[in-house]
Parts: sequence; structure tokens; C-alpha cells
Amino acid sequence: MTKISLPAKHHAGDLTLLRQEHNISLTEYNALTIDEQLHLIHQARGKQKYDLLINAQQVEKLVPQLHPQELYLTINELGAEYSTELLMLATTEQLTTLLDLDCWDADNLSPVLSLYWLQLLLSTGEEKICQLARQMEPEILALFLKKHLTIIRGLEAYDDDDVENAKRLEGIYDIEYSSEDAAKTIGAILKIWSDREQESYLLIMEMIRSEILPVLEEEVYQTRNNRLLDLGIIPALEAREIYSYKDPETFNTGGKSDFHLEADILKNPAALLTQAEPHNLLAEILASGIDHDLACELLFLANRKMSADNIDVAEADSVAETFQSTYDTLNLALEFLAGTDLDRADTVFRNTYLLNLFQLGYSLIKKLQIRAKNISTGQIYPFLDYPELLFIDSLQLISLAPAQKGADDKEDNLQPITSIKDLERVEQRLKQIELLQDLFITKLPFNLPTIEAETEQYPSLSGIFLTAVANQLLGKGFAPIPLSMTDLALLKNETFSDNQISAAFRRDIQESMQQLAPDCDFFIQFCLDIWTQIFQELDEVTNESPYADSLLLAEKW
Repeated sequence: MTKISLPAKHHAGDLTLLRQEHNISLTEYNALTIDEQLHLIHQARGKQKYDLLINAQQVEKLVPQLHPQELYLTINELGAEYSTELLMLATTEQLTTLLDLDCWDADNLSPVLSLYWLQLLLSTGEEKICQLARQMEPEILALFLKKHLTIIRGLEAYDDDDVENAKRLEGIYDIEYSSEDAAKTIGAILKIWSDREQESYLLIMEMIRSEILPVLEEEVYQTRNNRLLDLGIIPALEAREIYSYKDPETFNTGGKSDFHLEADILKNPAALLTQAEPHNLLAEILASGIDHDLACELLFLANRKMSADNIDVAEADSVAETFQSTYDTLNLALEFLAGTDLDRADTVFRNTYLLNLFQLGYSLIKKLQIRAKNISTGQIYPFLDYPELLFIDSLQLISLAPAQKGADDKEDNLQPITSIKDLERVEQRLKQIELLQDLFITKLPFNLPTIEAETEQYPSLSGIFLTAVANQLLGKGFAPIPLSMTDLALLKNETFSDNQISAAFRRDIQESMQQLAPDCDFFIQFCLDIWTQIFQELDEVTNESPYADSLLLAEKW
């Protein structure tokens, strides 16, 4: 018995999250209700979603229930040329969205893509072509055709005595096509319309004749933008509002009135929300369910983010990453506002515009980025050791996923921030570097070295500090005066015992730093590790060590 693969059910409110697949027979599948089948279909992606649709006995009822973006992603994952059956069953509204999303290059209708889609639509059969003539906005059809043809002669040349033209309505028009492919495809479409949809045919053809191409293109482009606006897909410049800064300390919750756009009537917006998985507090909130309006608002927010980030809404992986980032940012805001109070978080989530919550989550990260920027433009930045340098650079570069200390406790393991705990770890690391800055700028009894503008390599803070320690041990004062190679053997004798740092040396440095900068233990430990590397590998005959460059040496500096 033929079986089909189904995603296992795992609920988070209206979000049904993909877990482990299992198989059922076609008979069992088709015994499910339409709603139950849709529930499974919304969870699946690509070929699996297609199989669930096509194997359903009532597929003609299922496809029109798909949100247009869900259908668009499915077709792009399959390949439009393999999706004829889905296109045949799609509603005119769904097809209009597909054309809106796929056929425009900025404010210009793509000649290549528009002809490609006309070829796809022609492959759906005469009934679908006739339906489009009756139901799709004639301006859209006129523009798609006008991109590929010129009408030389029309109704004004029609002669009732012309027997040939009286028999064939399409004979009224003399048409010049832009290419053989256009003539073949569009000629076939016009033949169908002239035979079966004469009223719509004449309307479209006369619109092609009367409208100036740039004017018609601008008109259709504006109506197309209005339709996409109702999905939350807006011009990138306007969409960048999503990254407006909201002061976390003065943020006010609540204030949401009825959330409604024309696209609210589109079915099953929550199907798109399964592209990623919410975590932490947000997952707990969604476990209690969300209504249609809130699902629409969440979808619009993710679409707005895709517009702002110039994400291709046809790329399933990029779409999934956007949804994940949107969820993580919302979760960050909710945890900031409510801590672990689920009831409080739920109230905030349902009564506050999600755009504002996203802006708050973004601003929590942005606030840390501003502090990182201050360090990167300060005196200490060129001298940062690699872990601190990587952290500061990453924190500035990653818009919604700054660096943090990873699970394996390596400070250069960068992970996205998804919770307040993550944010606090990043803030703690940033505070450490700010304390390090204060240590070197205001507390140590020497200034950082002056480096010539053309110098490509700077000494590190650890190297500067350890060189000062070395000079003090040699009786030269606590200052980063470059050392000679012969000093290294003396320093090892002074600080090492049994090929390890002596307990007395370790204690002296730690106690001195405790008095000077008690919160910089992390830096002292890093310096002691470097000191150990230098002198464990020191060749006492040549006074060379592969790690000797960690100090300031006279031969180099």
C-alpha cells in the first residue's frame, strides 16, 4: 500500500513545529478532515508539502486555503516548472501575489520573468487562462502583454464586410511581437481569450493600445506595492523603521488598538510562522495559542524585517532565518519586560504592538553596540588582545546576533543572543573590557605606547602589561620598556619553579592587581597563561621561545 510521509505533531499554539517524520497510508490520510489535512500541510516544506497536497482527494479545496506566501515558497522550493498542478488550482488572488513577488525588478516589470510566467500560466490550461481574463485586474494582464507586443492595427480598421475578420475576432488586431517565444506564448493566450472571453479580450487589447507603457507600468507598480504593503512587504527604506531605537528604560507596554489590514482576510497566516521555532518565554506564550489577527501581525513583522534586510522572500532558508531572528528578538524584549512571569509576558505580547516589542529587543542589543563602538574608537582599541578584539568587532557587526561567550566557554565562540541570560553574559564581558580600558588609561603608572601611523602591528595589552612586570622584576621600574633576549633567562629563573609559574610570583601579581583593579582578574589569568607559554617553551641556550613575541622585545620594538 502506498504511503506518504507526514511531519510529527508538536504544538506551540498556532505554530505546529516540525519534529520527526512518520508514514501513513493514503487511505488513512484521506480519511482526515480538510482541517486536519491542512494542519499537516502547513507543517511540511517543499516536496513533502507538495506530496501532501497532490495526494489529497480534495486537493482542489486545499490549495486555495494556502496563504499566498506559503504557496510561493512551496513553488520556489519545487521549481515553478514542476508546480503546474498547484498553479491550476490556485485562486486568482494567490496567482496575483505570485506575480507581484516574482516578476518585478525594482519598479520595472522584468521582460524575462513576465514571459516565463505567461508560459507557466499557459501550461495550466484553457480554463485557467479564461479565469484569469475574467478575474485578474485587466491592468496587470495588459502590462504583462504590452511588455512583449505592439498592436499595429485595431478596431478602427474593422470592416463588417471583411468576411475573414468577421469569422475570427483576433483578426481585428495586427500584432508585432518582441520575439518568437513571445509570439508563440502570447499568441496562444490571445487565441483562447478571443474565442472564449471576447469581452475581456477586447478590454485588455484596447488597454494595451491606449496606455503608454511607462504610465501603465507605474500604475500597476503602485497597486502591486499596495497589495504587498498589506502583507507587510514594503520598500526597504520605509521598512528600516523596524530598527528604530527605543530606550529600554522608558519603554511603555500596551496601547495596541485593533490591528487590521486588508490582507487579514488571507487564510492561514500561521502556516508561515512554522518556518522557525520560538524558544524560551515566547514559546511558552505561543503554547496557549494565538488568534488570526495576532498571527497576521507576527507575519507582517517578519515580512517587514525581510524588506528591511533585502531578503529574497523566495529563499526558504533565508525566510526561516528571518523568522528565527524575529522570534529571538521578541523573546528578548519579553524577558526584559516580564522576567519569568508568564502571565505578565502574555499580557504584554497581546496588548503591545509587536513592531514596538521588536524595536525594544533590537534596542537592548543596540545599547551594547554603542558601548562597543565607544571602545573601538578609544585609545585602548588598537592594543586589545585577540579575544577582546574579536568580541568588540563582532558585537558591532552582527545586527541582531552579537557575540557572546559560547557554550564551551571559549570567548571567541560567537552565538546569537536569544534571551536575557545571553544578554547579561554579553554585558558582563563588555563591562570587563571597559574596566580594562579604565585600568590602562587611568590607573597604571604608564601611558600606552605611541605607535607611528604606518605601523601595521600593535603590541597587545597583555604584552605591554607583562613587559612592565618583567622590567619591575629586573629592577628597572614598572614600565613597558622593551626587553632584551638575554633578559628572558633571568625572568624564568625569577618566576618559574618545576617548569611552572612559582606560587609566589602568581600571588604577588594577583594581590597587586586586586588592590589596583579588583574586577580585572580575567585579564591577570590571561596574562599568567601567556607567561607560562613563553617560559615553558624557552630554550635556555638560545633564549628563544615561539611565544616570545608576546612581550615587547628590543629587537622588534
